[in-house]
Amino acid sequence: MAVECKFEQRFDPQKCLQYVNNETSVLHCHHYATLYTKLAIDSKYMGGPRLLFESMEEAAYLSLSKYFIVEKVDAIDDRREIAEQYFGLTGLGKLSLKLSNEGGSATMKHSHVDEGWVSKWKKETFPVNFIGQGYIAAAFSAINDRSIGTYQVRETRSIVRGDRVSEFEVTIKLGVDCGYR
Repeated sequence: MAVECKFEQRFDPQKCLQYVNNETSVLHCHHYATLYTKLAIDSKYMGGPRLLFESMEEAAYLSLSKYFIVEKVDAIDDRREIAEQYFGLTGLGKLSLKLSNEGGSATMKHSHVDEGWVSKWKKETFPVNFIGQGYIAAAFSAINDRSIGTYQVRETRSIVRGDRVSEFEVTIKLGVDCGYR
């Protein structure tokens, strides 16, 4: 590990808010996280999974981009390490990222959402980790100094389906400039 993620937590008792690196932060227990994930799936006709993905993509992109600017993290490998550590420190699981010019891949050895889902409802026949997918898309955009919405993420293996790990393919969305930092 070449770089260590600065991770400062504090609680404001007057506002009843939790902060991580001066950003408001909430980590819901797996019961709550799986319930709003199920709600997203149940409202797929209204784009529920997409909305959950995009919400996490936006939140993670803003947090990671700000971190890279404030802490002056410029090297791609350092940014990758910070994004992996931040995922774990916020309680989302254990994430490994591999970057290439066209996108890359990601692996989760542990997943708060997937493991919570299995604990609550057992295995599923399809991936449910829209939160993790959004984080991965955000991480690739922030690491590469690309705009939000540059990457698409496809889950190819999933803990919730019974696989040992969750794996993701990350590609640049069609119609997006393919310049690489």
